[in-house]
Amino acid sequence: MTLLPITAPASLLDVHRLDPEAGGWGFRVDHAVATAAGDTYVLTGLRRYRGRPAGSAEPAEQDFGYQLITRHGSDGKPTATAVFGQAVPGGGTSAIPERDATTLAVLPDGAIAWPSARRPLR
Repeated sequence: MTLLPITAPASLLDVHRLDPEAGGWGFRVDHAVATAAGDTYVLTGLRRYRGRPAGSAEPAEQDFGYQLITRHGSDGKPTATAVFGQAVPGGGTSAIPERDATTLAVLPDGAIAWPSARRPLR
């Protein structure tokens, strides 16, 4: 059995001043798909919610929620991570729309099978 690491982009940790060792945030695994080539794609969520007065400009106090797709090689090491469903801080919009469903399908060429989005995770 291969254990896959929890993977979150460093840019998100930096922007939200998220300390992985501290509490107050959550990470969930929604779905995983293994391919015949040995890659594993994992659909996850990274979220922080804090009960506080609205309007705080401090990044470490702001709520956030992201959906992520991470590809792991056959050795279990992460090879790519993509945020989807929304723009990342300082970045463009996602090619894959946010969905309520927490399932994932990957085509043989590595493309994510999603309505109106056929894009490989590279």
